[in-house]
Amino acid sequence: MRPLNRPMTEIGNTHKRLLSLILAGVLAAGALVGCGQATPAAEEADQTAAVFASWSEVEEAGRDQTVTILMWGGNELVNTYMDTTVSSYLKETYNITLNRVPMNPPDYLSLLLNEKTAGVAEGSADLLWINAENFRTAKEGGLLWGPYDQLLENQTKYYETSAGDLNSDSGIPIEGMEAIWGRAQLVLTTDTARVEAPPKSYKALLEWAKANPGRFTYPNPMEDFAGSAFVRSALYELTGESDWSADLTEEAFKEKAQPVFDYFNELKPYLWREGTVYPSSQAQLDELFKNNEVDFTIGFELGKTAGQVAAGAYPETAEAYVFDTGTIGNAHYLAVPFNAPQKAAALLTINALQSPELQLEKFKPAVWGDMPAFDAAALSEEEQAALKAIEAEVFPMPLEALAERRLPELKAVYIDWIEMLWSEIAGASNRAGAK
Repeated sequence: MRPLNRPMTEIGNTHKRLLSLILAGVLAAGALVGCGQATPAAEEADQTAAVFASWSEVEEAGRDQTVTILMWGGNELVNTYMDTTVSSYLKETYNITLNRVPMNPPDYLSLLLNEKTAGVAEGSADLLWINAENFRTAKEGGLLWGPYDQLLENQTKYYETSAGDLNSDSGIPIEGMEAIWGRAQLVLTTDTARVEAPPKSYKALLEWAKANPGRFTYPNPMEDFAGSAFVRSALYELTGESDWSADLTEEAFKEKAQPVFDYFNELKPYLWREGTVYPSSQAQLDELFKNNEVDFTIGFELGKTAGQVAAGAYPETAEAYVFDTGTIGNAHYLAVPFNAPQKAAALLTINALQSPELQLEKFKPAVWGDMPAFDAAALSEEEQAALKAIEAEVFPMPLEALAERRLPELKAVYIDWIEMLWSEIAGASNRAGAK
């Protein structure tokens, strides 16, 4: 949910510098294997296919084990879902005990790199919640085990294997080294009692902000993934470019993206506190919204607003929506570390998390509100009816209509560049997050 949804990759400048160091380290390690030898990632991939010849072998080897998953732990709804619903399902289905360990990606990537350097054959984790540049770092450094996508029973049965996000993660070929877990799309939430006609585009938002100074802000893109997605979603509308899949140099990207930074500079003085400070997280922006300091909040969890309204945290007049011009959508994934002690049990856990039952459960706004990743056409009639019922609770727009406003995620390197360019051009590199 980066993440992210990218809660699992919600990282600041210090962690991003750490990621750069990790990536440099793993690439240097790969260079040491010598001329004519496979890279670390290739070595791991080569030895995987022969481990399990069939799903029945996975089931036989994976039952009655403990699976340790390293994942961002900053969302209590997600934590509760994993600790109750998922844990019970695994226990009842496979007699697997789930051990959830809260850990941010830079920390677990550092842990895995240290284990690889030290030659640790059986490591600390069996599963990772991962995506985007963290996946790139882990894959290029040989920190992941795979490919295993052809083994996953539920993915084969219920997922559209030709879908773009089942084959590429932020421009990075997946090649069976991670398995999709959920999808997300950037949504805005406003209180319709305060804002009768919410702006439906970036250009309309600028006009609204000028007429209502101080009533809008967004999280610092250098600290929060939703803030970053809010900035990069603007690339499509403000540049008129519908395809950002081409390989660009940093200079060429900067030139094409210039209208975006002109826009955010123009918007800045009309933001909360005149743009002198930005919330450092979605949680801080949520608090500003709840306290009536701003009229909007943003996030990647589709059902979050409905869940917050039901819980009484947001007013009953709060409503989520997306711009008519679209917002960034992406996916989040599960990966198996190269030295996972319980690889078979990890695959059984992935298979369970991809099941229609658990996918539908996490879609419920009171549970998590995370978008399912399965192909709805592959569901039974009963499952499709359940999906429609939950969909009506989660968001005021059907998923099919929402998908029409879903903008492709950028390449991982473009995400890095746009965040750095925002920092430089918007003059925010020395801004601390709101406290």
